[in-house]
Amino acid sequence: MTDEPDPQADVPQATPDPARALAVDTPVATPLPKRELVTRRIFILGGFWTAMALIPVGLLGSSLDFMWPRGGGGFGGPINVTPDRIPEEGADPLNIVEGRFWMVHLTQEQGGPGLLALWWKCPHLGCTVPWKDTFVWPDPTTGAPKKGWFRCPCHGSTYTDAGVLVFGPAPRSLDTMSMTIQNGRIIVDTGDTTRGGPDNAERVTRI
Repeated sequence: MTDEPDPQADVPQATPDPARALAVDTPVATPLPKRELVTRRIFILGGFWTAMALIPVGLLGSSLDFMWPRGGGGFGGPINVTPDRIPEEGADPLNIVEGRFWMVHLTQEQGGPGLLALWWKCPHLGCTVPWKDTFVWPDPTTGAPKKGWFRCPCHGSTYTDAGVLVFGPAPRSLDTMSMTIQNGRIIVDTGDTTRGGPDNAERVTRI
């Protein structure tokens, strides 16, 4: 039997290239797209106009928040004052925080008897007026020293138990809020205020 010739015998074989065999494919970094830098002029102008836009927000925001009517249960709406939050007749006024008013129980000598809701906002510049139980001031009716007054911490406006102005730059007495009794409950409508005056004590609600 005769051996057949190998057809691949006469085909020249490629000689491997040692340098190519050792070569490593190195990834090529793709440059990122260039960003437009913010110029100093644009940065300064942006900060300026942002500040200008925030100024009216700062000036008006707190006032609008203070004056904006709230829903029931908060300032601007009806407040239900439970019996445990009603001071005794002639006792120190009680601060009703959520309604921003003082609950006062006046005696007959103070112009009552009855309850009065005094808005704690000073009519002068809007400062919150606290009750000072140790502050002494002459009683305008007798001239004798009396302890216990509403006194504004900002400019010294001083008010009686009924919120009647006796001293200071305030243009009038403390404003009052309407009060009703419904099924034995005391409801103060903080959205219904009356400008304060010498007749504050006559606005009491008898219980």
